[in-house]
Amino acid sequence: MGGIKQLVLAFLVPLLVSTALGAEPVDDLRVHQTPGERKQARSMLQQYLGEKMQAVWEARERELERLKSPQAWRARQERTRDRLGEILGDFGEKCPLDARIVGKLDRPDYVIEKLIFQSQPKYDCTANVYVPKGRPLPQPGVLFTCGHATEGKASRLYHEACLGLVLKGYVVLALDPTGQGERSEYFDPETGKPLVPLCVSQHHYLARPSWLVGRSLAGYRTWDATRAVDYLVTRPEVDAERIGVVGNSGGGIMALLATAADTRIKVCAAAHPGGSMEETYLAGKELPKADLLSLIAPRPCLFIVGRDSGEEAGHRRKMDWMRPFYQGLGAEDERLQMVLVDGVHDMKQPKREPAYGWLNRWFGKQAEGSEEPPLAPETPERLRCTSTGYTLRDLGSASGQTLNAARAESLLSPRPVPEDARAIDRVRSEIREAVRARIGLRLPERRGAPPCAARGAVDHEDFMAEKFVLESEPAVRLPGLLLRPRQGGGRGPLVMHISDEGKPAAAAQPSLALELVRAGQLVFSLDVRGAGETDPRDRLKLLPLTRYDPQQFRFDSSAVATAQLGTTLLAMQAFDVIRGLDWIASRDDLAGRPVVLVGEGLGGVWALASAAFDPRPAAVACVRTVPSYRLITGSPYYACRDYFWVPRALQTFDLPDLASLVAPRRLAWIDPVDAMLEPLPSDRCQDLCGWPRAVYAGLGSPEKLEFSPAAGGTAARAVDRLLSFLRE
Repeated sequence: MGGIKQLVLAFLVPLLVSTALGAEPVDDLRVHQTPGERKQARSMLQQYLGEKMQAVWEARERELERLKSPQAWRARQERTRDRLGEILGDFGEKCPLDARIVGKLDRPDYVIEKLIFQSQPKYDCTANVYVPKGRPLPQPGVLFTCGHATEGKASRLYHEACLGLVLKGYVVLALDPTGQGERSEYFDPETGKPLVPLCVSQHHYLARPSWLVGRSLAGYRTWDATRAVDYLVTRPEVDAERIGVVGNSGGGIMALLATAADTRIKVCAAAHPGGSMEETYLAGKELPKADLLSLIAPRPCLFIVGRDSGEEAGHRRKMDWMRPFYQGLGAEDERLQMVLVDGVHDMKQPKREPAYGWLNRWFGKQAEGSEEPPLAPETPERLRCTSTGYTLRDLGSASGQTLNAARAESLLSPRPVPEDARAIDRVRSEIREAVRARIGLRLPERRGAPPCAARGAVDHEDFMAEKFVLESEPAVRLPGLLLRPRQGGGRGPLVMHISDEGKPAAAAQPSLALELVRAGQLVFSLDVRGAGETDPRDRLKLLPLTRYDPQQFRFDSSAVATAQLGTTLLAMQAFDVIRGLDWIASRDDLAGRPVVLVGEGLGGVWALASAAFDPRPAAVACVRTVPSYRLITGSPYYACRDYFWVPRALQTFDLPDLASLVAPRRLAWIDPVDAMLEPLPSDRCQDLCGWPRAVYAGLGSPEKLEFSPAAGGTAARAVDRLLSFLRE
């Protein structure tokens, strides 16, 4: 894929520049020609999901309106609490904490202890424990959840907040979040240089593959917080019945989530609560967040917001979700409050003092007052728990990635090969139904031909192109091209081409679809929703996946939000391919031809998924496709995009299982790639595809499953192999 992408960029950059200067590109193959049409196409996916979500929210509101007693509201909370694993992820049984104090800073009024504990087996967490001196014990304990600061618990403002709390008499545990402080997961082991920037970028980089094994970044952080409370309540200095939590920004939302998940936390103070991956859940986005926050009632919860942050309205919306539960449980209004203070989005003294006052109020420590005493901060190096500041390097700790990889390997055992074809079909039927349920694919039996509107044509010297817009379902309009060759007459099978980078946009663009039509193939190239002209992202401006990218995150959020509808973006895109097959069958000039699905990149997964549920494709070819989710979860780094958003996929299936559902039709893996989009050796691909190879052999067609790595990964070699496959 790398070679083609470089050629595409080399051509498209000057093309876009000329367009911006007013020159129309020659032989434009885009279906949408006006800026307004193009903008509408790019926003189609988000608008479609927004309209569908509205109905889900309305159903939730009707459900809450039926709750008439405190018992009914508590029962609603318990139903949500039973879904915590579904929303945040399954982290298994609690392991021993193996907690150890590795150093201390002894100061006149307090001691700062350096704590290391494991929240999961061999997954080390670094923390500082602030213990007051000269106080009657036990005292209330406070978990401090850090926001997105590279130094984590040692960040100056967060460290100062902990100093303020310990001087008020609280025992405080400040925890390094994953990807921050001493818990960087992606760095050069020799130099310590981050290979993925700390904080948000590392959070996103860990979160994406986690979806495939049924985990989330919010879940990782919430589980760490729960285990931190497990440690805090073991301390004799701590009153286990008086536990609070304080946090800011990403730590603010974590303060809310920790309170929601752990009923031992009695009081919460959250400043500017919000975070991209901390507010992204296996069950969706906004809806599960509203349900999670509902679990906090009736415990005291304070929102602290800077007047100049511009965030007041957003945080009041969170409170609006929470307030009905406080009222339904008979809690007084004073238990859910917001305080506006001077300043912006930070944890400076004006934000810290309301937190002190709030904890004092509910823990009977009003005599301490809320005014912050003078502080004597330490340097980050003094607060460090490890020798060089890296748990992975200094302690040999597990990482989120290695935990995901181990979980992936444990989820799907090798499938035993049935003895005969009938038994194979029975197992495949079970797999098909399990996949259907996992991805949320719904196929109406009576669909009819999709509406299709002609949008002009291009008469090129090498081919003729019909432009059209196909309506897959109401409000989902997909641009497409029917490409007829000038030479060769278009005999043989019809190629249905689907690519994660979309159909061809210009006649001069390097494109597999155009190479095929120039070689005499009849080609139907379709943009499924979220690809090509309907991709909300500007792919030329996308950052590498190692960097946080707002436009990539908006796309990811749309993919995640589909869970609130009981489906996945994969199911929607496979449905679009099937609707394309419906359209082919409705055309007199195309019906009756054998159809070969050719999927490029992630398009190969769409092709497999659609062929798994539709018998009409005569063959499938996956070109430069990652052939297994386990290549992604098992790799320390990845460059493949958009493969992730099937929550708990590996609890049910891997991509080779989809391949087995294509049998005994021809299937070719052409130039398969690994998680870094580098060529994957044929023997490795065959190892990963052991189950489909057994299925093809058991059905008497072993030769119909092919593995064809392209020599050097060249695009020309991939085209040659694909043409050979089509001739066969």
